[in-house]
Amino acid sequence: MSTIAFDLDVWVAEARQEPFRFTLSGLIFTMPAAGELDKSILTAVNVDNPSARDIESLLKAGLGDQWQKFDTIPVPLAALGELFRQWQKHEGAPVGESSASSDS
Repeated sequence: MSTIAFDLDVWVAEARQEPFRFTLSGLIFTMPAAGELDKSILTAVNVDNPSARDIESLLKAGLGDQWQKFDTIPVPLAALGELFRQWQKHEGAPVGESSASSDS
């Protein structure tokens, strides 16, 4: 049995991904990869089957201090859904799915 403790701080630093960037109304917005959101978001949303409200909460958490500016810009609901899908795609696995999931 190993006496060396697993260093989660090192894992987080090494697993960090490039931020997700998108434009809207000529402005550039930046969000961390979806998997880098703080675990506290889990108490506010259903990540396995997110509702429209859950998607809004996740986007708000991802945009952080940019949310207020983003929220003032009119955006069709379908566009928000696509933004959410592209954010998930950036990370490589949709929220609620692991790389081991099958499409069966």
